[in-house]
Amino acid sequence: MTNPDAKRVIRLQVRLTLLAVVISLLVAGATINVPVSALIGGLCAILPALAYVRIAGAMHRVSPAELMRAHYKAEAVKFVLTLLLFGGALAFFKDLSVAGLFGGYIAATSAYWFGLLIKN
Repeated sequence: MTNPDAKRVIRLQVRLTLLAVVISLLVAGATINVPVSALIGGLCAILPALAYVRIAGAMHRVSPAELMRAHYKAEAVKFVLTLLLFGGALAFFKDLSVAGLFGGYIAATSAYWFGLLIKN
């Protein structure tokens, strides 16, 4: 991952996921399934974003058409990976908190919007 903007967004996704985990720890109290759910939700956003960066960032000095194909492929992989991760989380972790899962996911995906607003 050589693109500094991509690194910044991924780091922001990790920070926002950790913030969601801490907030869910404070809100949920002794129940551990809510913070774990928030962490899994954040990972459902971070891992596909890393795959996107790896696929789309691999193209250097190519034609615009090839660059667009790489981005389309990266977006398709990101979408399918997100579905698989959510499906796996819901299938294998029976005591997940759905609110925590989607809270962590929304916190991590909001990094794209915050990344546009934050310069440094």
